[in-house]
This record gives sequence, C-alpha cells and structure tokens, in this order.
Amino acid sequence: LLLAVFMLSACSEDTASEENESANDEESEEPKYGGTYTIVTAADPDMLDPHRSSSIYTHGYMGLIYNKLVTYEIGPDVDYTDYNIVPDLAEDWEISEDGLEYTFHLREAYWHDIEPVNGRQVVAQDVVATMNRIMTLPGHQASLLQEVDKVEATDDQTVVFTLKQSLTPFINFIANHFMWILPQEAVDGEIDLTTTAIGTGPFMLEEWNDNVSASFVKNPNFYEEGKPYLDRVEYLIIPDVGAQIAAFRTGEADAISLISPEEIDNITNTNPDTIINEVLIPTQIQVSMNMEREPFNDLRVRKAISMAIDRQNAVDQIFGGGEVSAPVNPHLSEWTLPLEERESLQPYDPEAAKELLSEAGYPDGFDTTIMATTAYGEQPVRIAQWVVEDLRAIGINAELEIAEYATFYTERYPNKDYDMVVTYQTYFQEADEWLRTQLRSDSSRNWFGVNDPELDQMLDEQRVILNEEERKQKVYDIQRYILEEVVNPIPLVTNSVFSPRHPHVKNYHPHASYGNIHMKDIWLDKE
Repeated sequence: LLLAVFMLSACSEDTASEENESANDEESEEPKYGGTYTIVTAADPDMLDPHRSSSIYTHGYMGLIYNKLVTYEIGPDVDYTDYNIVPDLAEDWEISEDGLEYTFHLREAYWHDIEPVNGRQVVAQDVVATMNRIMTLPGHQASLLQEVDKVEATDDQTVVFTLKQSLTPFINFIANHFMWILPQEAVDGEIDLTTTAIGTGPFMLEEWNDNVSASFVKNPNFYEEGKPYLDRVEYLIIPDVGAQIAAFRTGEADAISLISPEEIDNITNTNPDTIINEVLIPTQIQVSMNMEREPFNDLRVRKAISMAIDRQNAVDQIFGGGEVSAPVNPHLSEWTLPLEERESLQPYDPEAAKELLSEAGYPDGFDTTIMATTAYGEQPVRIAQWVVEDLRAIGINAELEIAEYATFYTERYPNKDYDMVVTYQTYFQEADEWLRTQLRSDSSRNWFGVNDPELDQMLDEQRVILNEEERKQKVYDIQRYILEEVVNPIPLVTNSVFSPRHPHVKNYHPHASYGNIHMKDIWLDKE
C-alpha cells in the first residue's frame, strides 16, 4: 500500500509538472476554432432548473448556458481554488459606505436567439425577476439572499440590491455558482425550466436526452468576443467505469469527468500521453446523523461514531490521497482549521469510542442503517462500506442501504428520512455556507436536526464582522465548537480527484465551482 501511494504521489508530481509545461506552451499557441469536445460522466441531472436544484449534475451544465452578475477568475495563472471575483453580466459595481447598497451596472449582452427570448438584450428587469424568483423558492439559493430587503432596476442597465443589514460575504454570494441569471420570460413561465434552458452563456442547449446525453452548440452572440472556440460540447452519460474508459481510449470521448486512482494506470498503459488533472475536491464526504431519532440525539453517541472512523487510512486507500476535513472545507484554505488541529479534534480512538457508547447506555452498541447513493461513483460507496466496518468494531451494527439518486437527494435526505447518511456535500463557496447554511437551526440545508441556540448566535455574528482577520478567528472558534459540542455532520475526508483528458484538449483551466465556466476557453488541437 505504501509503495502504491508513493507511486501515485510521484505520478501526481509528474502530472503537475506536465500541466505547467502544457499551460506555458498553450500561452504561446494560437487557439484553433471548431470541433466538438466530448466528456463522459457517470450521471445526469434530474432537472435543468438552476434555482430548484442544487445538484452538481444540474449545475455542471449551467455555466455553459447562463451567466451570473459576477463570477470567478479563471486562467493559467489562477489556482483551482482561487475565488477572485471578476465581472460577468455586470461590468462593474459599487458598494455604499454603510454596506447596505450594492449597485451593479450591466454590460451589453444578449440572450440566446431562441424563442420566446429571440436574442433580445439583457436588461436590469431580468436580474430583478431572477433574484425575486430565488428569494421566493425554497432551497439553498434563497438563504444566500436572506438579508436582501429589495432588488430594483433604476434603469435598463442598473440593478440595486438594498440589504436589511450589512453582510460581509454578500458579494461572494452574488458570485456563487447558484446565482445564474434567467430571462424575464423564464420567470414568467414561458419557458419550461425543468427541461429547457435559455441563457446568455457561451453555449446554447441543443438537446438533452435524460440519462443518455446532452449537447450544446456555440453561441455566436456571446459577450466575450472570439469565444467560445469550440463548436460543440457533448456529455455522454455512461455509469459503467469500464465503458467510460473504452470511450476515452477509442477517442469517442476527449475527457472523463472523474476517475478513480486505481484506473489511472489502466488508462495510461494504453494511452501514455493522457494528461491527468489532480486536485483536492472543493467539498467533503460527510457522515450525517438524524438527531430527531435516537440514539443520535446524544452527543456521546455522535462523538463515539466520529472517533471510530479511521479517516486518513480510508482516504489514502480508497482515493489515493486526501486529508481529514473540517466544518469549513480545506479548499477554502484561509478559513478552515489547520490540519494538525483538525486531526487532534477528531482523533481515531476506537477504545475511547466504546467507552462513550457505554456511558450513553449502549455498552453492546445498537443497530442502525447508513444510506448512500451510487450517483457520485463507487468511491463514496466504498467510504460508506468503510464506515460500516469501523462502526462494527465498536459494536454498532450498521446496514448499508443504496438509494436511487433522485429519491436520495430530493426526498429522503432533506426530509430527514434516514438514520445515517454517508455522501458528498455540495460545493459550498463561502465559509458562511459551510457553517450557517448547514447548521443554523432554521436553515433550509440543516438536514440533520441540529438545534443549538449558542451556535445560532455565533453563526449570525460572524457574517457581519467587517474585519477579515477578526471574522476568520470567529470562524475558527465556530469550527472548534462544532467539533466538540455538535459533531454533526461529521466532516470526514476531503479527497484528491483525478480527471483524464487527451493532450489535444488545450487551455484547460477548471475552477473549484459548479458550472464548468472554463469551457468557453477550451480549444482542440486535433490532427
């Protein structure tokens, strides 16, 4: 195992070097226009409505179709996890001295030339209608606009947000990968957003065949002159890993969205020039417990479960690399706890776990069920199996239940119809999302039954602290409190992920957010 991990580490270092050399080469090359970029992925969205779904599979398409007011900087000199905010549909903006007004000035941009929008210009009322829609729908997006008092169009190209109170992370929320701007016609119901999408983005939706494929064609009126370079983007939905690799080997696919580390050699043995992109995933696998059910309402039981899990061994063996996570995911490096503190606050100690169970009245353990889904690939399921085995070692008999993705994500999990869950969390982009969005007692994403007034107060306080360093210290204190006094959900591991692509895929600079906003920059150099 140590040899395998060492070899994988060496492979990753070589890959990183190749990535840098490739990026430097591409900077001196003239981009080529045309071609179809084909990606294979394991699953598909259940709907295309960007405000009713927070699924990674829905939002994986959204950055091709839509834009936001502001977005994240991407490029060869920008790290995968940099969250530098840059203009998108808004070419500039101002914030009032009291922090209560945000004024955005729209650039000249046009909707896709598809009925009923027919290529008309984007106006401020589109933004107002979109934001009002988000605020009236249930779900995570609404929580990002919770402090908005009103949104107004002061003229056709100007939008003003007035807040109820100053909110430090507000501009980050506007850049969030859930804040896609819709045309007024979509908000009015003239477009079926569950199956159709009409935006301003670099590509237009051509066809979506549920659980089969999705195709997108170049938007000739995209606001960035000369982009996109590609004529088409196609997604092939192929759940079977072997079939994914076969499509890649034969050239049917240019890239695979994610691959397990065990398959890397399998690919490079036959396609030695394959480029493997390795990054630390901008989310984490969590163990969630339903605190509305016994015995998970007992802190000692939750702590025992946390102490029973050998996190680092699991992430090394199953993912080929990664680290112990924290309430704020490690990809937000300045806001998460230092690794040593994460590890010390979440020790692997099965004997101490048994003692806690005994103190809680369960000296012989108990029976329970862990729910997981195959929608994110085989590795999260393997982590769930690992948790089952680690819990068995302290006397907890957990039966693993595999739920179909739509049922898992839209019915069972959010309605707390479970005992325990092992799964990925959403790619949250701000410390406030990782904390308040999940753990405030009245939050729409509190799917665990956490209800702690002291924590609620701390969560509310951190989001209005204007001094960044002072806010960071508050965020660190909140994380320590969560790991000692809440312990739900358990932030298990943040793993490395691997994405292979053929070397003819150029200018590939993805970002740690949903939307695949880098697609507008990709070009192909096929012979």
